[in-house]
Amino acid sequence: MKLGIPLTLVPFGMFASRLAAARPSETYTEMYRPQFHFSPAKNWMNDPNGLVYDDGVYHLYFQYNPGGTTWGAMSWGHATSSDLTHWTEHPMALRARGFPDNITEMFFSGTVVIDEHNTSGFGRKGKVPWIAMYTSYYPTEQLLPSGKHVRKDQQAQSIAYSLDKGMTWTTYDAANPVIPEPPAPYQDQYLEFRDPSVFWYAEAQRWIAVISLAKLHKILIYTSSDLKHWDLASEFGPANAVGGVWECPSIFPLSLDGSETEKWVLMLGLNPGGPPGTVGSGTQYIVGDFNGTTFTADADSIHDGSGPEDSVIFEDFEGEETFDARGWTSTGDFTGVSPATGTLAGQNPVTGFLGEQLLNTFLNGDATTGTLTSPAFEISHKYVNFLVGGGSNTNETAIQLKIDGQIVHKSAGSNSENLSWQSWDVTAFQGNRAVIEILDNATGSWGHINVDQISFSNTKATNQVANWLDWGPDFYAALGFNGLPRDQRTIIAWMNNWKYGGLIPTNPWRSAMTIPRRLALKTIDGKAALVQEPAGKWKALTHGGRVFTFRSLEGVRDLGRIGNALQIELTFSNRPSSMTGVFGIAVVATKDYSSETRVGYDFSTREVFVDRTRSGDVSFDNMFASVYRAPLSPAADGTVSLRILVDWSSVEVFGGDGESTIASQIFPSRDAVYGRLFSTGGDTSDVKLLVREVDSAWR
Repeated sequence: MKLGIPLTLVPFGMFASRLAAARPSETYTEMYRPQFHFSPAKNWMNDPNGLVYDDGVYHLYFQYNPGGTTWGAMSWGHATSSDLTHWTEHPMALRARGFPDNITEMFFSGTVVIDEHNTSGFGRKGKVPWIAMYTSYYPTEQLLPSGKHVRKDQQAQSIAYSLDKGMTWTTYDAANPVIPEPPAPYQDQYLEFRDPSVFWYAEAQRWIAVISLAKLHKILIYTSSDLKHWDLASEFGPANAVGGVWECPSIFPLSLDGSETEKWVLMLGLNPGGPPGTVGSGTQYIVGDFNGTTFTADADSIHDGSGPEDSVIFEDFEGEETFDARGWTSTGDFTGVSPATGTLAGQNPVTGFLGEQLLNTFLNGDATTGTLTSPAFEISHKYVNFLVGGGSNTNETAIQLKIDGQIVHKSAGSNSENLSWQSWDVTAFQGNRAVIEILDNATGSWGHINVDQISFSNTKATNQVANWLDWGPDFYAALGFNGLPRDQRTIIAWMNNWKYGGLIPTNPWRSAMTIPRRLALKTIDGKAALVQEPAGKWKALTHGGRVFTFRSLEGVRDLGRIGNALQIELTFSNRPSSMTGVFGIAVVATKDYSSETRVGYDFSTREVFVDRTRSGDVSFDNMFASVYRAPLSPAADGTVSLRILVDWSSVEVFGGDGESTIASQIFPSRDAVYGRLFSTGGDTSDVKLLVREVDSAWR
């Protein structure tokens, strides 16, 4: 359009009404195509938008590029389902204005509400209006039909309405954007002002909108009586994880432990700076209270990542002394060396350390080798805690605890420069003399280790810089369905990562959504925490089922051909604290197990993990082949439970009662349909395994 020429009201989506709704079962068999997760028939998809439930139908809108398989021309795609499992794709709801040759407005993320009382005045002849509030992105400076002037690359908040239950939409061009720019003193943030989440707050009979000031790590809370005119009520942040921009915020209430006590949850996307061991995107949450204008976080939901309060520091690597002068014994390239600062020449910054210095064996690049052995000490606390990053091969780059020359605990990084907390339970070794040894015998890629803040405590260190909704690399921009009862809060997230999202080897589509998840608040370790379980009726797709039981299992037990779309339930007993090693299941493996994805439990760190280092095609990104971990304590009866959903190109793990989850993409070969159990470091007892195949939701 030319500047100053008004646009007529256009019901976006009508342009494609003659197109057949996409339920293309004949095309949903492509390599890597998810069989019971939603993915569009073709082209790029990212954030879920406008999730809303009405009259038995779930509506999923999503960020969509009608022009290709990479990000661009942001529009709103649309799909519906009656069971959160079988999806029908519809024509686009909102298409980038001017697509494809002269785009003047894109439709970024937002939400949809049903205006039952017609507070907006958009309702006609008894038809209840649906209102979409979204971020308008303007790639060029222009004068809008509303008479408002926007700058190049400005982000502002606009609305559209629908009178046919969300199938077609009319943009409110007479007044858009309804929130043109951030308030004082943040007007300079008009390039990073986005992702409105709207809901009706019945106690005050007002609409609430939560919007992100992405780079400032703040959310702004607005109120309105009509969805057209908005007043700033308060702000929140920064808090917890701030390693990247804050995006896609939302707040919602949940009952605590199923009681009448109500708490509010603030859910936030973060990119980059996701969970420890991941690179790129993540989703965090904060529990607190909301009074209609202000969100107040619970004190125990805020974290600084500094470790247990009862820590006794053994080595923090601060100061100029060499390791030998500190009483450490060095060999190889570490002789005469001092700790490193946070950034080494020729290497990316190391993040997650405390203070000014840390141990980083990247001295002459990954060619550096040697060992460092601490002074001897008496074990007097329950835990040894430390921050660790770098290579994941415990045979080559590791920190280990030795007693009488024997290794009793060993840990490594996760192929990431990000340091994260790990802990060894040394209760069984109280009173023993021990040393800590840090070794680097690797010279190839990730042939180094980072260590900081070794301490002793009676409280286990946790990676609590944030409350992570999911500890995996592929869970972002989570959003809940409006229109459901409070305690049926159901969310969907984008199952991809901005680090490599445009590179994953899929065609003619790119990206899928996670399985829908039902949320609840449960008191765990004395504080309110989110737990999750798979939602929808996808279980109706399961058939057959193979049951395996083992009183004890050590080594490897082949399960044969089990398929590549699976529901798996695995339970087993925890090991005594004196025993280390891991137990788990390898899935989507080739017959010779040269390619496999391992899902398991580390007894020494009490963590569930997904290892996709050999999961198939990992060549498209240098950080994709990694191991992802989530803390998981055994149940009161000493058992560990894992629910695992395997689709053709993804693994989602729900640990325990759903307090720990990991979502991860994988790209195995078509013949990767085998599985096996594995147990290292000793036998694992009381193993119970149920494997069910899952049929396609598209046929």
